[in-house]
Amino acid sequence: MTPQGAILEFAKMISQDLARGKPVRAALEAAGMMAKAGAMPDVVACLISEASKKRPADRVVHACCFLLQAGLDELRIAVNGGNTAARSRLKEACEAVEKSVTARGLAPQIPMLIARSFAQAGVEPPPGLQAAMIAGLEAGHAEQLALEDDSTLLEQLVPLAEALGHDPFAIHAELSATGAAFPADHRAAMAAELAASTTASIRDAALGFLLDADPAPGLAVLDTLVAEARQDPAPSRLIERLVCLRPWLPPERQAKLDASIRSLRANAAAPEPAPQVEIIKLLASLCDGAGAQSLFAVLKIGRRFALSSVLIKADTGIADAWLRDDMSKRETNDAVREISDMAEAVTVPISFAQTLLADALATNLAKRIPPPFALLQFNEALGLGLILPAAMPPARLAAELLASLPATQTGPEASAAAQTAAKYWFVQFDTVQTWFEAGEEIEALLAPLPKTGARVMAAILAHLFDRRLYWAARCAWMAATLKDSDHRCRAEWRNFALVARDLAGTEHLPDTTLFQIIADGTNQAFKANAPRRRPTERKRR
Repeated sequence: MTPQGAILEFAKMISQDLARGKPVRAALEAAGMMAKAGAMPDVVACLISEASKKRPADRVVHACCFLLQAGLDELRIAVNGGNTAARSRLKEACEAVEKSVTARGLAPQIPMLIARSFAQAGVEPPPGLQAAMIAGLEAGHAEQLALEDDSTLLEQLVPLAEALGHDPFAIHAELSATGAAFPADHRAAMAAELAASTTASIRDAALGFLLDADPAPGLAVLDTLVAEARQDPAPSRLIERLVCLRPWLPPERQAKLDASIRSLRANAAAPEPAPQVEIIKLLASLCDGAGAQSLFAVLKIGRRFALSSVLIKADTGIADAWLRDDMSKRETNDAVREISDMAEAVTVPISFAQTLLADALATNLAKRIPPPFALLQFNEALGLGLILPAAMPPARLAAELLASLPATQTGPEASAAAQTAAKYWFVQFDTVQTWFEAGEEIEALLAPLPKTGARVMAAILAHLFDRRLYWAARCAWMAATLKDSDHRCRAEWRNFALVARDLAGTEHLPDTTLFQIIADGTNQAFKANAPRRRPTERKRR
């Protein structure tokens, strides 16, 4: 059987499980193996082949999209970890999609489904996807996308909202992934229709488009809300959500939002009580080498429980957020146990979460990457109120952490002891094993060097010195996370803070054990991911 034939048979089995609502863990694992083996182009070919049939099996098409999404997600994670082969596999998958979406006779909803897979996997879709979508729209096939008239769109949204429990954040996630391939003006038209809905959950879902990378959908939402408020009072909770979203937007978008809030307040409905939520436990993962850290909150809503999380990345800010509700106490306990083991998560105070989120939001603004709409859901669940972006440089964070200690614990001798203590972090904290450098820049630096010693020295002198503020931030946030935690080695917070202070406060390369550890890990990762050379034949004598 050909690879595409095997994938087709597997997709048929997955489609049956998806239709029955069965768990698809085995399918996710299989998709991961396919991705590592370079089979994503075959998955794309199988998808296109089925979709191009005269009578395609929709379930099989969706199953292929499921495999594509899972495979892309696996490759994205591997690429973030510095896996060179995964970077090549991801490029091959994108090229296969670029080539396939231009196939003759391909219905325009197929590029939309593929783009949805990219969006849900967190991978930037290739430019050809949007081009294929625009071509389909211009060819007069827009009716196939269920966007041909307002009534059809709204009629479809109501059962969707019911199926998602009238959760505005889930509704927005579903629609934003579906519309990922649409141009901004089409997303704006869809967002405006959501904002005009008389169903509260659908109308609130439209607020998520304020955080769209393009300002057009958000402006359309605000115009629609203001127009609707002239007829009916604006819900007070909707206005409160707009106020919370305001500081997360770029300054040039805030003026329009301010004017809209004033207009809505002129005809606002009476406030409604917010649901009572109890925070049972708040956890934070330790900082990994790629700059990722997560918050996890266990909540009690009525008699049931919920688990909510936020993912923060050093280079983007807040990258993801979600909430799973209607859980039993046993389910939440199992989830917390798994999180604590896999992510090395520790208990933290609410003040830590507020500081971490404010710093991450400042990164979002600086990078011009809006945070996910579900951050508002996390914020509301924890009752954090208005979170203003506020950058926390590592030097300042380390200084604030160390401020309460006597001089004998922060002086030169203490700093030297902290540098020595760093050699044991690799054993004390599993997360520190991920503290290495990866990516094309470091690969280009190390590739010409044949010996380990030379690569380690090059990583320190030619790379880590320029990255000292990045690693200072990792140490500072490790210190902040550990200080009030329940980790068995939480006393190490002081050493992390001292090393962070030294890295952030000097213009010269400090004599630090930490850089040696990071350079060693970088060399090991490079050797593990570098393509193996074929053995040369021995010369005949």
